[in-house]
Amino acid sequence: MRYALVFFLLLCFTSCGGFDLPELPDFEEIGSNPVEDESIGALRVIIMNVGQGDAALLVTQDGEAVLIDAGPIGAGRAVIAPRLAKEGVKQLRYVVITHDHLDHLGGLKELLDGPDGVEGTGDDVSFSEGVFGRHDLFPADVLKLGAARLRVLASGGVLANRTEIDLGSPADENAASVALRIDYGSFRMFIGGDLTGGGGEPPYETPDVETPIARLVGDIDVLKVSHHGSKTATNERFLEITKPEIAIISTGDGNDYGHPHQQVTERLLEAGAEILLTQRGHATCGELCPAVGDILIKVDPEGDYDIKTGDGF
Repeated sequence: MRYALVFFLLLCFTSCGGFDLPELPDFEEIGSNPVEDESIGALRVIIMNVGQGDAALLVTQDGEAVLIDAGPIGAGRAVIAPRLAKEGVKQLRYVVITHDHLDHLGGLKELLDGPDGVEGTGDDVSFSEGVFGRHDLFPADVLKLGAARLRVLASGGVLANRTEIDLGSPADENAASVALRIDYGSFRMFIGGDLTGGGGEPPYETPDVETPIARLVGDIDVLKVSHHGSKTATNERFLEITKPEIAIISTGDGNDYGHPHQQVTERLLEAGAEILLTQRGHATCGELCPAVGDILIKVDPEGDYDIKTGDGF
């Protein structure tokens, strides 16, 4: 199998000094919709266990797929490639890298360069860079994936309603993350990379992007917790507005950052969210936040969803 990638990456971060937001209508849709009958098929959202990093895969019933982040170095070959093969994905329609940190993009080069045989998948799976484009994602853009929509609510510190957040000088890379709301039927899920919520102590305070973006996010079913459960994110106001039922934290055992931080898991539990961890990391909440490995969210066209965990899917 050969994987052709369309690679969307926000190019302007700290080195660019910001950018001028183009004139866009509300939610400018990108790409054509390959599904004529939008009432058919489930959407599979898979949060992959890549250790201390992030990688999510969205797959339609027809095999159209989007990869959001590619985990740390090693994850492309060891985790993502086997999952693509298991899901029968022959082409990635888009790859979205939320921001320029190695734990979110380290595995991408392995998918592009690829060995002759990929560990865990046999010798019949290989990758080729092929022809792909690299483009900016702007606030209010929409990526179309069958009947699903991935709405860009923030990019580079600019929100979809054109609110601009001061990211500091030099700009905070995490706060510049591309933030997406996934819509499928009535289902809503938020993935925000390492988006910040004003947490952290001097001199490491972070910009608060979460509070102003919360009303654009709205009430959601699933929250992919930003920044691996760091205390710099997931503030109380954001949770009060978004009201997630499920909170997924992608983190690694033995990580050097103390993720997930106790105050974050406590806030999530107080907000009524059920917590699922890919690995335990430094979590202290015991059975209230189980470490379950890979996480599958299967969403039907109406928006009802089921969750499976581990290697059994």
